[in-house]
Amino acid sequence: MIRYPSFLIIFVILFVAISLYQIKHFISKKEIELARITNDINDARSDLNILKAELSYLKRPDRLENIALNKLRLREILPTDIWNLKDLADVTDSINNGDLK
Repeated sequence: MIRYPSFLIIFVILFVAISLYQIKHFISKKEIELARITNDINDARSDLNILKAELSYLKRPDRLENIALNKLRLREILPTDIWNLKDLADVTDSINNGDLK
């Protein structure tokens, strides 16, 4: 016949064994999840590096100049396009006073 203290010791040993198995299973799941997240982070970093390289390729000055001249039909700024702010203020004052030339 099993005595009461022996029964208690067997119960504690079974409880500890089951608890350790559950903890091991939980840790294994968390390690798998950590590996997946680490892989996702590495993929995102790789994609970010590719996007940075593509952006630097698209921002090349010679490419932008070609697009501005040919597709947007912009033209280069000429010295006559640059005005002095004092001249603009004088023209504005003359328009406000009704002195059109």
